[in-house]
Amino acid sequence: MPLAADSIQLGPWHGGVRYDIPVEEVTANELSNTVNVRIGTGGQVESRLGTLSYKAASAIGSTPTLTLAAEFVVNATTTEVVIVAGTAIYKYSSGWSAITGSVTATAGDDNTWESANANGVLVATNGVDTNAWKWTGTGNASDLDDDARFAKGKHIAWFDNRLWIGNVNGATNQVWYSDTADIETWGATSFFNFGGIVQGIVPSQNSLAVHTSEGMYTLQATGDSTVPYRANKRTVEAGLAGRSIVALPGDRQLMVRKDGIYSWQGGSDLAKISYQLDDGYWDDLNVARLTQSFALYHPRENEVWFALPHGASQTNMNHIMVYNINLDRWHGPYSGWERNCMALIDDKPHAGDFGGLLWDHETGDDDNGTAIRSILETGAVPPIGPDVKVKFLNARHYYDAKGQYTLGVTQVSGDFSGSSSNISLKGTGFTLDIDRLDEATLDEVRQVSQDTRLVGYGPQCSLRISMQVANQSFVYRKALVRYRPLGRFNKP
Repeated sequence: MPLAADSIQLGPWHGGVRYDIPVEEVTANELSNTVNVRIGTGGQVESRLGTLSYKAASAIGSTPTLTLAAEFVVNATTTEVVIVAGTAIYKYSSGWSAITGSVTATAGDDNTWESANANGVLVATNGVDTNAWKWTGTGNASDLDDDARFAKGKHIAWFDNRLWIGNVNGATNQVWYSDTADIETWGATSFFNFGGIVQGIVPSQNSLAVHTSEGMYTLQATGDSTVPYRANKRTVEAGLAGRSIVALPGDRQLMVRKDGIYSWQGGSDLAKISYQLDDGYWDDLNVARLTQSFALYHPRENEVWFALPHGASQTNMNHIMVYNINLDRWHGPYSGWERNCMALIDDKPHAGDFGGLLWDHETGDDDNGTAIRSILETGAVPPIGPDVKVKFLNARHYYDAKGQYTLGVTQVSGDFSGSSSNISLKGTGFTLDIDRLDEATLDEVRQVSQDTRLVGYGPQCSLRISMQVANQSFVYRKALVRYRPLGRFNKP
């Protein structure tokens, strides 16, 4: 018989996660928590993909910390994967093989490298070792000849057919540039001085953005061989660390600062994009370690991944927060490990750890055999109003039927103790065998639904969905919370 009830729909969650406001203020298209889950293009929530060692390779002997990961396009037919681990440089070829040669790489968790592809030559520098190094894709790496103009450059970029290195030994405010198409010829006056410490150099569409402690400058070509570039100050704020500044299509850059993550689109101001992470998330970061944070643009998913240190005393980057650049929304954190560097390899994020391994971050349904602890929680949206009591009856959950997996459902409220239930993702009903149809069809996305019991009397409650079993995954699309109105009452 019909259920005497009204309902309110939660999801799809196009608004992303909100850590900056109470759960009771989070709207129906937003989430209050997203741990190890991803919000897809349709607003659905799905378990994040798992991690596995790159090419199933074993850890490098003595398990050193990885301080660089790079996919190096040598030419149109050859691409190499390169890492720095401890005191050695490696390339992958049916296993890791050293290409260190005579290059000196000093081991240390914070001795992280930045790299650039200088027209078919991989060049890297870390601000610790005296020379940058180069590798052409064959033989061993070797020291870069910089004509003894500087030493220990910290930041690097390839722009306007020149190699650029900034924050050099003894002159943290300088940025040097090589001759055109010659990365080992450096003029005696081929440098710029800026008003503060150079914290990153990142090419944009038609200029080189120089991030300093005193603000952001751009270097633009003048067409004059005597004075080839002109420096212009653009903003009074800039990115905090070179590895956490990301260039995006449309002449846009994203960057980490102490109070959040900002966007710059060529004007005189930065725009904060991480307000959704304020208070409930950002305040729990170890801000002093944001200088070691790093970020990666993931074009296939229109996402930027930011590796951050979560916890007052957390030294290493143990969280990844994900920003969707098209939909201006956040999800995350991804967690369960610590990482030290990251690169896009085979069009997927890969990250180096502190134990001699490079990890593929989009493979399988678990973390190398360890279950992923996945949680999403809706907002506690009042069905009628925050002062109107209702009797909660049940929730109808919409999801993709896949496997024999089980989701946990917990009802959470500040007014009463909620219920706990399970959903079998096997679903109900029947599946149409499209192979028996007369016409070819495209793959279809079909939702199935299932009810779980709710309890309690109050104005609002949220739903917490969880899964933490290895080799399992889910796609959760929306929920209908059913209730019976009771009215307004005074509180004692």
